[in-house]
Amino acid sequence: MATEERVIKLHKNIDVENALNVVRPTLGNNAGVALYRLLRLVALEDIIGRGASGAAYLAGKKLGISLGLTELEDFLQLCKDLNIGIIEVPVVTETKVHVDVYECVTCSGLEAVGRPICHFEGGLIAGAVQTITGRSARAREITCIGGLGDKTCGFDIEIG
Repeated sequence: MATEERVIKLHKNIDVENALNVVRPTLGNNAGVALYRLLRLVALEDIIGRGASGAAYLAGKKLGISLGLTELEDFLQLCKDLNIGIIEVPVVTETKVHVDVYECVTCSGLEAVGRPICHFEGGLIAGAVQTITGRSARAREITCIGGLGDKTCGFDIEIG
């Protein structure tokens, strides 16, 4: 069988479980925030332009849904395990959730750029909330550490 045929027949999507299966005996499973930021904030915006924010949100939301979480506590634990940030959820109602992210992986420490930039995190939160509640959810970033110079990256999630 030709190499091209073999590649096509073996092709499958990489799922969450497979992506989290890191085997790096010397370097470990952490690559660093700088690498993530270079990919997310520099390379994707250079390639896609401002449309990168929409792509990042949709990627986060798809991932949040694919996690299949059923409890908010599980999502908070995942954020802690992945060092996404220090997460607080001061508001939870039937139709709204507010999430504050301190030390946000995407932007904490950046000089303010004049716009919210943590679209991936917003999508991730919306996707997780959607799965947990079983209802549609949409996140809007209202504060941003590196984007706007705020103390937290704050997200209002509307539940439909």
